[in-house]
Amino acid sequence: MVTGANGFLGKAVCNKIKELEDYKLIPLNGKAEWDLTKQKYVDYALQQFDPDILVHLAAVCGGIGINREKPGQFMYDNLSMGMNLIESCRKYEKLQKFVMVGTVCAYPKITPVPFKEEDIWNGYPEETNAPYGIAKKTLMELLIAYNKQYDFNCTNLIPVNMYGPNDNFKPWSSHVIPALILKIDRAIDRQYKQIELWGTGNASREFLYVDDC
Repeated sequence: MVTGANGFLGKAVCNKIKELEDYKLIPLNGKAEWDLTKQKYVDYALQQFDPDILVHLAAVCGGIGINREKPGQFMYDNLSMGMNLIESCRKYEKLQKFVMVGTVCAYPKITPVPFKEEDIWNGYPEETNAPYGIAKKTLMELLIAYNKQYDFNCTNLIPVNMYGPNDNFKPWSSHVIPALILKIDRAIDRQYKQIELWGTGNASREFLYVDDC
């Protein structure tokens, strides 16, 4: 079972699973179909589809602009989805493994590149993305606690910034690479001589093609 199956990473993961003969894909699409912030829908999905592995990719996220606009919603929705899924899967005895994908936004604002696992607790995240990053970091710690107390078979994967097919190109919520493509495309179309990029120019980023994730 894959949550967020119609999302950017979700589509790529589902395409890979479809290539595996020994696995049957159970996609859970967006909030309109499955509101994972509600415990009853999570329980119902597990009972109806009876998965042996759950990959949690559903997330409320976006670029700098929408992070500034909706920090409370981002933190609440991501915590709610993650906590509901972890608790329901913990109680669902047929589930063999729970896989969650975290976020590089959980890392401290000042972190040497390339990032290392041991760096994640060395400071506060970048302020703009902090509510989202802290929510994901909290869920990572919850998985560790559940593994210790309940022997819950789980793992948390943290990819770097991704790009590729099916990325979000909405101007108000896109991440850095689609946002740059949009700005450059608009500048060419309107014959601008320059474009404006947010930040100081000193930031460094790691990027990963989505199909390689």
